[in-house]
Amino acid sequence: MADTSVGALIKSAYPAQYYATKGENALSTLMDIWDGKTITGQTVDLLSIPAVSSLVALSAAQWALASVPSVTGQFNVFLTGSAITYPDRYYCDKNSPCAVYDMWGFSSAATSPALADLYPITADAYADRQQNPRQQYYNTTTGALADYVPPVVVVPLAERAAAEISGWVQSQINYAAAMGEVFSDAMKTYVKAISAIANGTDTTSTALPDRPTVIMS
Repeated sequence: MADTSVGALIKSAYPAQYYATKGENALSTLMDIWDGKTITGQTVDLLSIPAVSSLVALSAAQWALASVPSVTGQFNVFLTGSAITYPDRYYCDKNSPCAVYDMWGFSSAATSPALADLYPITADAYADRQQNPRQQYYNTTTGALADYVPPVVVVPLAERAAAEISGWVQSQINYAAAMGEVFSDAMKTYVKAISAIANGTDTTSTALPDRPTVIMS
């Protein structure tokens, strides 16, 4: 025999359980119709609920997300047509390091970043980032945020040699000129070796030679 109780009839008419009425461009009242309560705990008048066709259905995950207080104090679930613009609420962008967003925490509809430029993250990941600010990126393999370690920048050997000439070698040239001294043979050999690396004549060296211990003769 079919269940004709009020509860069964409501579940049949509103199978998604969680719904929201639509405002001008955002969700208005969020309701758990099966339990007869709004997201804020107010009782829903089951006799005045709009037809299911005029409501926006929410998943259980979205209902749970809507229960999380907004850090900004704002809470608006904006719509694009009849669909939630940012259905997963919390996101990070695709940069490394990345920024994180509560896309339901704006006072007006956000126009950027676009949904296609974001990765969804969990409410816990967003809260952790707020409590422990740091550089992170989205690891597409694990599907989660990970701490960002800047890549080591390798300065080409020729550039390091040129910097050595314009820096330390030039300071020694200035000192020798001021003191009326001349470079030692070891220093002359060093300058020639560094210059060859800097101008590209030496293409086989993999490291700069050590500075000489005896600079002036």
